[in-house]
Amino acid sequence: MTKKTSIPTILVCIDTSHASEVALRYACLKAKRLGFAVEILSVIESSHKNLLFGSQTIGREKRNQLEKYLKVLIESIYKETNLTPIVSISEGDVASEIIKEVKQNANFIMVILGKSHSSASDNNVLPKMAQKIGTKIRIPIMIVPENMTPDLFKLMA
Repeated sequence: MTKKTSIPTILVCIDTSHASEVALRYACLKAKRLGFAVEILSVIESSHKNLLFGSQTIGREKRNQLEKYLKVLIESIYKETNLTPIVSISEGDVASEIIKEVKQNANFIMVILGKSHSSASDNNVLPKMAQKIGTKIRIPIMIVPENMTPDLFKLMA
């Protein structure tokens, strides 16, 4: 959607969860304060590839829904931070796509992930994801909790 930049950039990996919105908001506030850019990476997991018929249609529909969601989210973030994130959408394994994106852009200084407070699966998935990614990249990974308070947001960002 938007061109990549040559300034230090925070990569935020998001899906359509509230935790991802919180992580993106945090990243944008931090980037604004530091004069950095923000790139959104949203990965469409290719579970539909195993279907013989309709895989392209399902993939296209998932992408269209994601693009609509991102458009609304970016407009909201812009109103709050006056910052427009760069958007990258890919398809595949989330960890592999994050690694690939980081290796393709030397300007990334951090990867941010959101953590839901209501999902027990996050307790298993995020540490494994961070461990898998962390062994392949050379930048910090930050996990932002969904229930982070606005006051703490301002202090941390």
